[in-house]
Amino acid sequence: MLSVDVRADITDDELAELRWHMGKGPRPERLPIGTGDHLATCPLGDPDDPGCEWEDEEPEPVFAQRGVAGRVGGALVAELLRRERPDGWSLTVRQEVHPDDFYRLRTLLEWLGRSSLDARTAGVEFLLGYMRFHESAEITPLVLRDGRIGVPEAITSHTSHWQGD
Repeated sequence: MLSVDVRADITDDELAELRWHMGKGPRPERLPIGTGDHLATCPLGDPDDPGCEWEDEEPEPVFAQRGVAGRVGGALVAELLRRERPDGWSLTVRQEVHPDDFYRLRTLLEWLGRSSLDARTAGVEFLLGYMRFHESAEITPLVLRDGRIGVPEAITSHTSHWQGD
């Protein structure tokens, strides 16, 4: 679950990629946020193992699921609306994300943190939502501080796809 307000000064290319992630538009040719760099950063398979097939993967949108949630109950939703005051975009999502997609989620959260209306408010924490594993009742908050969305350690330690933390 995530709710964040994004600044108006994002580029048209970034907005096109964000719309695609929200299921609100076609996949743009260019993915400037970085979510298309998955294969280079987290290759699938082992190229040094002749018995292992090297997998090729096309980027998929992170927040495009709609309908009944399969694991967490309730509904999967994603909305992106234009704000007037302050200018920018309001984003709210409730999604189920498989650990194999954590690279894209991490990349998108890093960009959203830097691009949020509150990113430049030094030293103040803003609650943006939460993450949890579907089999857990424990909810850990997603907090924005100094332009960075802190992700729960239980998530980052669970998979190598959460690189860089």
